[in-house]
Amino acid sequence: MRIHRFMFKHYLLFAPIIAIALSLGCKSTKKREPGENYALVNFFIEQNNDGTKYSKLVSIYPSDPELFYVNSKPFLDTADLERVTLMDATGGFALQFQFNRHGTAVLESYTTSSKGKRMAIFCQFTDSRMIAAPMITTRKTTGIIRFTPDCTREEAEQIVKGLTNAIKEIKKNS
Repeated sequence: MRIHRFMFKHYLLFAPIIAIALSLGCKSTKKREPGENYALVNFFIEQNNDGTKYSKLVSIYPSDPELFYVNSKPFLDTADLERVTLMDATGGFALQFQFNRHGTAVLESYTTSSKGKRMAIFCQFTDSRMIAAPMITTRKTTGIIRFTPDCTREEAEQIVKGLTNAIKEIKKNS
């Protein structure tokens, strides 16, 4: 009996310390700055409609919609990006995505085995939609893709800023 009472007393001594430590630990979540926005991007590969949950119908270019099926699991995402750049291009602007080492290897693998298919690029920023679906014509070994997005220049600037913030946050937490 004495042993149990003795252990119980120690428990009571440590209970306030544990409660204080837990309450201090909960305040570690950093609040975002008012102007700090994030964007996310996912890359999907075109596939035939196989009637399973692994294929989903997507639409690109709302003014003149093109419908096609993609694999429901993205093969690349924001965590695979190294840098995003908005570039001037003939007749407008383009987005350039540079992938990290893992992203470069996956991109090379998919572009080698999927020639003639489209790569659907889905972006979540202030709006969530497909921003491009470039046709895969060559193997991408450099880890860089450049495309003209289906968005305004202002939206493209938001995407670049949001993805840059997300990439920094991902690098900081890994």
